[in-house]
Amino acid sequence: MDQGAERVFITGLGVISPAGAGTAPFWDDLCAGRSRFVELPPLYAGMKPGILGGRVPQEARETALAAVDAVTRERPRAASLFAEFAALEALEDAGLAPGDPALRDAVVCVGSSDGQAEALEDVVAGRREPAGTGGFSSYSIAQGVARTVGATGPAYLLQSTCASANVALSCALEMLRAGVADTAVVGGCDPYSEKNVIGFNTLQAIGPVPCKPFTRGRRYVTPSEGAGMFVLQTERALRAGATPYAEVLATAVSNDANHPTAPDRDGVAACHRRSLEEARLKADDIDVVFAHGTGSRANDTIEGGIFAEHYPRAAVTAIKGTVGHLMGAAGAANAVAACLALRHRLVPPTAVDPDDVEPGVNLVTGAPLAVPDLRYVQNNAFGFGGNNAISIFRNVS
Repeated sequence: MDQGAERVFITGLGVISPAGAGTAPFWDDLCAGRSRFVELPPLYAGMKPGILGGRVPQEARETALAAVDAVTRERPRAASLFAEFAALEALEDAGLAPGDPALRDAVVCVGSSDGQAEALEDVVAGRREPAGTGGFSSYSIAQGVARTVGATGPAYLLQSTCASANVALSCALEMLRAGVADTAVVGGCDPYSEKNVIGFNTLQAIGPVPCKPFTRGRRYVTPSEGAGMFVLQTERALRAGATPYAEVLATAVSNDANHPTAPDRDGVAACHRRSLEEARLKADDIDVVFAHGTGSRANDTIEGGIFAEHYPRAAVTAIKGTVGHLMGAAGAANAVAACLALRHRLVPPTAVDPDDVEPGVNLVTGAPLAVPDLRYVQNNAFGFGGNNAISIFRNVS
């Protein structure tokens, strides 16, 4: 992408997660390093009890249901509910309301790994009738967000496993820079998926100990659910007196197609290089990295090795230790956290024992880290199938 094209800014944020409904509880839990993981029920005879996961609390679901329209309330599907609630919060944060003229031709780009998996699994398990679900099309998530915000421009649902939200951001950024629209509603969502839990359990990747990113004792991923959404606007669309959270400098997307599940160091490193090239920065310019940081052996070995070799100055944090792995929404959760870090000039800690951190990784632990001169933040998201996506944000204050 040509950085000389239209400048694009993030002007509003919304999120729903195991921390609750809204950016306030999300940021509070991140800064406190407070997780709210619960034990997931065994899904088949060979699955051991006690496996931990992140679930959106019932109170937060009720808050979201009260906020969305009657169409979603009548036949609620978790993915749509989460995305639409987060989009509405992001609109309000940006000083917009559904149906605002600025949204009439807005682009909608939503990333999701599992789409409407929860609704489909409910039907398969006999918990719901097909007619009561509202359908299983993943695209219906983007349609619902567009309907909710009053946008009639292009709407896309992008599925690139756990890199999906950053891929959605890349798509929207290109469209705004190309002049398709001046405003976009962008992000990612994923519901709790029994298929995912069974798959991760088969890989022995989940268990009774929470995710511990970049530690010597790391063992498990902690599956989670939720959504993060944000409003993108071109410079000419900014309202008078608006103070954006960040300028989006670059998004780099790649697929190394090396292995079905394991990351490829060369492919991941190449995505890092490309993101820096597009942002016209060097690794030493990056102040903070919101890592993908799943807590798995393979991911953290590769990502941590790149940080140690190329980003020794950057502070690194991994929010999955607090809110879990939101799958296709992981990059969106990171983006929301990165924008809040830029606004507050504060980096939330990774919820791990500081004495257990792998050497060479400048991991923020314990208390939030104040960075008064915070300028550039990088957001990493990687997924199965060799999907890599990185975005870089700049402080505009």
